[in-house]
Amino acid sequence: MGIVVISYYVLDPAGKGIASRIAELMKCEHIADAWSLGLEGLREALMCKDRDIVMLGFELDVIELEVLEKLSGIAKYMVVISRHSAKSGKPSLTTHTPGNPWGRNDAGGKPWEIPPSNPGLMWYTLKELQRFSIEYALKDYEVCYEVTHHGPTSVSKPITFVELGSNESEWTDSNAHNVVALALLSAIDRTTNEKPNCITTVGFGGTHYAPLFTKRAFEENECYGHMVPNYVIKELSLDELRIVAGKVMDLTPNCQRVVIEKMRKEIRNVIEDEASKRGLEVVRC
Repeated sequence: MGIVVISYYVLDPAGKGIASRIAELMKCEHIADAWSLGLEGLREALMCKDRDIVMLGFELDVIELEVLEKLSGIAKYMVVISRHSAKSGKPSLTTHTPGNPWGRNDAGGKPWEIPPSNPGLMWYTLKELQRFSIEYALKDYEVCYEVTHHGPTSVSKPITFVELGSNESEWTDSNAHNVVALALLSAIDRTTNEKPNCITTVGFGGTHYAPLFTKRAFEENECYGHMVPNYVIKELSLDELRIVAGKVMDLTPNCQRVVIEKMRKEIRNVIEDEASKRGLEVVRC
């Protein structure tokens, strides 16, 4: 089975605040000999025995946590809780898979490297963030996916980011910490105890906050793994796109469908060809 590993940056008020709330809800206990895990930058570790969850606080920022790969032998999957920054300053609750589906690594990880996604967990997280934000009157927060981006990328187990944004007033909001903690724990429980009633999907096109894919997740029961936006696709040659498209389909476990937001025919044809090779349904939007 394995354990669920939840990681955060100890100097991040959002990640640390969410982790503290999870520890309160789960009555987690500090692991006295956490140093024995041999993880670079590890500052604190807690065990939440009731749900086989380990929480790890690092002195490294979360986009640099390639060290998580050392836990691949014992982890079922990994979650990273973090602040989210945006120029718009819009309050947000987001989830996405890390990865660099192009030749750049502007925010950690390696170019062209993509870890496995966790579509069911992300879908439940999206739905539970929406539910608890309403229940706890967390007003004016947008709940959405983000596309695949940033590090860490050298992780062989499914990894999901859950983020609270977009500036310090949200990062330090205790009600938001509570909502994210409750949503994530509920999503983990549902992933453990239920088979997600959704269509596992990869998305191509659109913008960073994936409005179409988020909408379809709620309305069409599509659970997204990797999503590759237009700003990445336009930087790729057709040969590079073919490689990236195949990777993100293969690294979205049990992928069933590919959704393509409006794009040029020659680009769409490459994506559809890779989907066809894998027997995946294609939906054009």
